[in-house]
Amino acid sequence: MKNKFLYVGVALFFLLYSCSKQDDGIPNQQAQQFTSQLCENINGYEAIYWDFAHSLPAPLSEVPVLKNPGMQFIHSQQPLIGFIIPQGFSAFEITEPQTATLGVNVVRNDQNVVFRYIPNTQHLGQIAATSLIANEINGMFAHYNFNGTPEVVCTTTSNSNFGGSPTQFTSRLLRFGGITAQVWVRSTFISGTTFSAVSITSAPTAEYDLQVIETFLPINFQLFVGGDGDFVDNDGDGVPANQDPDDNDRNVP
Repeated sequence: MKNKFLYVGVALFFLLYSCSKQDDGIPNQQAQQFTSQLCENINGYEAIYWDFAHSLPAPLSEVPVLKNPGMQFIHSQQPLIGFIIPQGFSAFEITEPQTATLGVNVVRNDQNVVFRYIPNTQHLGQIAATSLIANEINGMFAHYNFNGTPEVVCTTTSNSNFGGSPTQFTSRLLRFGGITAQVWVRSTFISGTTFSAVSITSAPTAEYDLQVIETFLPINFQLFVGGDGDFVDNDGDGVPANQDPDDNDRNVP
């Protein structure tokens, strides 16, 4: 346990105070000229963040860091789920023993900006990621009291195989009621159980790009990216955190 806390501290040091740059990256101020490699409908930080969710490195010359760092959040059951949140936000731990669910909701105090991250939840039987993402989207709509039909800006669904275990990744970029949201779910079916990871980031459309570079990417870099710029592998199973349905358990996948 002590070593896990040490790892979090070292990672935060590199990510929050590093001045290192990627020579082949683009300056942050030129990011609006970037167009997604995977969805031609979007550009700017929104596009960078969409591609990042699909395991493409963020093409920035500087590590995205919090401009207004606030409190330190560390999950009481899994300290690897730990990062500094911005001022004006609150973090709410998610722990559900029956489904082995561990995660966090980070919510701006006006309730309009949300970062939801669940690196692991489990369900008996084989459940499609498309079903899981539908539940997450409905929960997000309830948070914003939205009852209409969203605009689906980008969508992906892919199937793969990790060590003989079927894996599905599905994502949506939505606009609804003045809100833009990126949602993804990765699920892996192993020995009669579906292990899944969930991410939701949402903010008013007018400030979504700003929240990507000032909130969402800095938190993601603290969670997923090491001081060398590569995706971390917390459990040492050979699968990087951005692709692992449970990067805290080396037996998954």
